[in-house]
Amino acid sequence: MSEHNEAANLVKTLRPFHIWALGVGIVLVGEYMGWNFTVAKGGILGSLLAMLVAGTMYVIIALCASELGSATKLAGGPYDWARLFVGPGAAASVGLAVYMEYIALEAADAIVVAFIAQSIFPELQVFPVTLLVIALLTFINYRGVVAALTLNFVLTMIAFIAIVVFFFATAFGGVNIHPEYLFQGALPNGMIGLFAALQFGPWFYLGIEGAAMCAEECKHPSRAVPLGQQAGMITLLVGAAMTLYLCSVLIPTDLLGVSVYPLFEAAQNSGIFIFIALLGLGTFLTCVASANGCVCDSSRSWFALSRDKYVSSWFSAVHPRYNTPYLSLI
Repeated sequence: MSEHNEAANLVKTLRPFHIWALGVGIVLVGEYMGWNFTVAKGGILGSLLAMLVAGTMYVIIALCASELGSATKLAGGPYDWARLFVGPGAAASVGLAVYMEYIALEAADAIVVAFIAQSIFPELQVFPVTLLVIALLTFINYRGVVAALTLNFVLTMIAFIAIVVFFFATAFGGVNIHPEYLFQGALPNGMIGLFAALQFGPWFYLGIEGAAMCAEECKHPSRAVPLGQQAGMITLLVGAAMTLYLCSVLIPTDLLGVSVYPLFEAAQNSGIFIFIALLGLGTFLTCVASANGCVCDSSRSWFALSRDKYVSSWFSAVHPRYNTPYLSLI
């Protein structure tokens, strides 16, 4: 392992619920949109298979991330693990790939936030709002990781509770459902559709491994990382199952497969204003939370690369007051 400069070490302040907020905050947007492309390919059965196969795979990934994150206790996540197992050269490629993954997702989330804002206030322009969202989230992360991930916890919890409330209201007869939708679009493209749906299955869980990216900033990494990571994985498994049920019984399959905001559209089809408002708010908040988590994770990957001098060591500076890798954030 490389020697780290003490001045470039991060302060330990995070608790398990912060780790949960980081992991689930990044991923929950996948429950609100994107996963429904499994339905376009493989119908309801294809989507169910994709959810189960990807869920099994990500449970294993989450277990690995929990153990590795709590053992190494350093920022950077997959970069740090690759450095230990495959060597520094390959690890640099892993760290750069992780960095690019999260900044791409951050940009996509911010663009969706801008489009939602424009749908409410038509006079707004998408590009300036996108830049404003990224700038605000970067500033929040600059001021402190505790503040950033506490915000993520609040936003993510509201979005998840919205799904839970809508599910129980639907399950106990508060919403008129259409069970026939389950059979009408069960397997529209035959067996080949089952395999085609698998490529979109990870959308339910993609990014949960990022919960371990802030292991170095946990008060007790050996406790916080496994608790936060596994609680996050359980949350996503439950959320995925509820989401698939809700959308499958409220949206016809041919429309569900091409929906932009499937949970919000399911709420609209319920015809109940409180659910429309709640799921609309959830869609917006989960995009903000995902972008916020991506700002945090991408900066930690870049910080780890900088600290090991794969990019300029200038980026490994830690703010003297806020204890954040502020140059990597910016």
